Amino acid sequence: MTGWFVFLAYFTAVNPPRLRARLAMGEERGRPAQLALGAAIVAGAGLVLVLAADGILDALDITEETWRLAAGLVCALVGARTVVAPHLGEMPFPSGFALVPIAFPLLFTPQLAVLAILFGATESFAPAWGWLAVGVGAGVAGGGLRCRRPELWLALARVLAAVLVILGIALMIAGIRDV
Repeated sequence: MTGWFVFLAYFTAVNPPRLRARLAMGEERGRPAQLALGAAIVAGAGLVLVLAADGILDALDITEETWRLAAGLVCALVGARTVVAPHLGEMPFPSGFALVPIAFPLLFTPQLAVLAILFGATESFAPAWGWLAVGVGAGVAGGGLRCRRPELWLALARVLAAVLVILGIALMIAGIRDV
């Protein structure tokens, strides 16, 4: 996979406009520090998954090709669901917490986890984790922007979700070809 594909996969998995729509529901005071800490937590969790990717696949007795197919399916399904309903469900939003709900479940999503394992197993360490950190950082930076027109952000969330569906289909096709 090219670096741009890996970055785009991580960035669309974060989906900054969808993140922004959820963040707009909470209070703004202290939000940049919470977002930065949440991004650091997710980058650390991603680092663990990237480093443990081969061990995880060996423990599950799954080949890289099969995981690529599964990761593509997860991305396509999550992207399709977001295209249809980009709003996040109601969750309590405790003030002052970066771990919950910012790092988990807003940033560290199932699609981000399967992509981290996939790219950790198929790419070298530097691109797999580096693009994860850049993608999460860019997603958090985009999600931290002020929102004047929420309907525009939801439209952008749908567009990024459609791109995630396309990337998921590309991963599934690559997985089928490799098997």
